[in-house]
Amino acid sequence: MENGLNLHQRVALIAGPMTTTVSSIVLNLTRMGADCVILDPDKTVASPFINQINDAREISDKYGRAMAIQTELKTAEQIKDAVGKAAQTFGGLDIFIDANMAQKPTPIRMDGNIDSVDELLDRHLKLPLMLTQGVIGYLKSRKKGRIIFLMNESPVAKIKEDVMAQAARTGLIQFASALAKQTAEFNVTVNTLTVALTEEYILAHDPESKSIKEAMEKMKSVDPSLKITEADKISQTVAFLVSPMGATMNGQKFALS
Repeated sequence: MENGLNLHQRVALIAGPMTTTVSSIVLNLTRMGADCVILDPDKTVASPFINQINDAREISDKYGRAMAIQTELKTAEQIKDAVGKAAQTFGGLDIFIDANMAQKPTPIRMDGNIDSVDELLDRHLKLPLMLTQGVIGYLKSRKKGRIIFLMNESPVAKIKEDVMAQAARTGLIQFASALAKQTAEFNVTVNTLTVALTEEYILAHDPESKSIKEAMEKMKSVDPSLKITEADKISQTVAFLVSPMGATMNGQKFALS
């Protein structure tokens, strides 16, 4: 393992559902030696995967450990409790990755009812801000840390969906840029990583399709420029940004096609 990508004795907190993207990120980081804690409302989904990660740890102590904390993350108390448990589990926190991207099209359209906008703002903007507030003290105390917000690039222009989700989530770009300046003296970097369509989003957009290929072909008939970002490509980029080699990347907006 190259020194520049060695995350031994680092602890990563990943907030978001157990998607293929989150699974790939956890797998990559634990292979680099980091211990990972996943905050997910449905712990049963993560359990088999967590067991697989920890079984690998039994084979080689170069690998990191993993665990999942089941939490709704709807109140300040729940968020504080979840972050505290995550820090206690492996003795601190060094990395925070917010993966609460939109996994399916939202029902809110600019030409329709927007009664659910508060719920959308809570999940895609308020929750990441509150989680960051809970994590930042741990990162500052260690005089090192990484924060990454994963963003969606959804097909808003052609099919009129996710305009509200885009507005809520992209507010994190300016937040990350401002926070990066405040935390630089503590060696804490803050960046955003925008990805194209994920497998979960594509299938959720067209649940009647029998495969990702079929669903993607239908979406491309509307917008031929649409692309899918593979989970491995996302996790490799995240791994670089949270590694020692990514120390100079701060306050930046990265994008993957």
